[in-house]
Parts: sequence; structure tokens; C-alpha cells
Amino acid sequence: MPFDSPDLNLGTLLGDIELGKVQLPDFQREWKWDDPRIVSLLPTITLGYPVGVVMMLEVGGADVNFAPKPLAGVNGTVTYPPEQLLLDGQQRLTSLYQALKSQRVVDTIDPRGKKLQRWYLIDIERALQDDGDREEAIVSAPADLVLRHDFGRAVTADYSTVESQCVAGVFPLWIAFDMPKVFAWQGRYVASDPARVQRWNEFYQRVLNNVISYTVPVIVLKKSTPKEAVCTVFER
Repeated sequence: MPFDSPDLNLGTLLGDIELGKVQLPDFQREWKWDDPRIVSLLPTITLGYPVGVVMMLEVGGADVNFAPKPLAGVNGTVTYPPEQLLLDGQQRLTSLYQALKSQRVVDTIDPRGKKLQRWYLIDIERALQDDGDREEAIVSAPADLVLRHDFGRAVTADYSTVESQCVAGVFPLWIAFDMPKVFAWQGRYVASDPARVQRWNEFYQRVLNNVISYTVPVIVLKKSTPKEAVCTVFER
């Protein structure tokens, strides 16, 4: 069973998902990761730690002809026919696409299965604490980007504007792969306090660059792979 095993840049891979070059076989179950699992995944990427291998299958094989479908959250952006079908890694890559690439609110659920909409940000100061838990730096915010307590009657934090994000020092992870927006955000962040230049540089090198340069180990099964072998690999 011939295969390739490249390491792919995460941003490139998510871009291929958005364009439709990477899709799912239609028999794949629906994406269903809840908010806490996404919050636990994002620190791993910002630290540059591995999240496991992804497996894909080249399309066009004479013996394998699965119908494709885009990953959840890929709405109206598909402009290419699929080149690979994602056999393993759907939950991780869908979560990362929605949180880091789509620039749309993430449709997820809470641990009880209740539907939620979330944006994900990262607290710069907490992320740079050497003895801190990186997960504590991840902010999961509702659709309006306003955190509330006391049954929604009192506001804890408002991140609904770039200005309020910069003042609070909380970076919006959904623009991580959009460099013009990253640099525009940086400009607003340091403009309010010139002393923040060094802080931003440290955050970029130690945190954000881990996201931008992150690579994913991928196994790509060749299109010549027999259908029985594909099914066996998928089941296992």
C-alpha cells in the first residue's frame, strides 16, 4: 500500500480545506467537538506541540470513488474539486479551521450538548508566563465577544472591538493566518503604549509564530490503494 508522509504547514493545509482541495468522504460522521476540547487543543498549537498524525487519501483511484463533502464551517469558499479526502483528523482540523482560519464564529456545543457560538482569543500576558498553564490563557468568548457573569446581568470583559482587545491585551486567534490583519492589530496594540513593542515581539516569537509555522504530519494514501485497504485503515 504506497503512501507519502509529508509534514504540511498548518496554514497551507487549512487554506486547502477552505478551497475544497481537502474534503471528507461522505461517510464520515459529523464534526462534534465541544468548547472545552477546542480550548484544550489551541494551547497545544500555540506551544508547537504535536497533535497527532492526519491521514488522507488521494482522489481519482479506479477502485475508490467516495463522494466528497466539505468540512463543517467551509461555507461558500469551495472553488476547487477535492484532491485528497480526509480519513483521520477531521475533529482536530475542523476545530482548527473554524477557530484559526474561517474568521467566522465557531458553532460548537457545551459539555451537555447545548449549541454554542464561540470566538477564541489568547491573553498575551498569561501566554508569556513561563510557569503558567497555557490553557488558562485561552479565552472562549460568546458570539458578541462580551463575557458576562451573574446570569448575564453583569459584564466581565468586552472584546467586541479591536480597540478593546488591544487595551486588554487579548489577541484574536481567528486572524492568526491573515498577516495584514495581524500587523494592523499589532499597530493598534503598541500604539496605546510604546513599551508594548517588546511585549509584542516576545509574544510573536514565543506564541504566534508557533501557530504560523506549525506543521502537521500527514500520511497520504495513494489513489492506487485498494478499497478494502482504505476501509481497513479507516476502521482501525
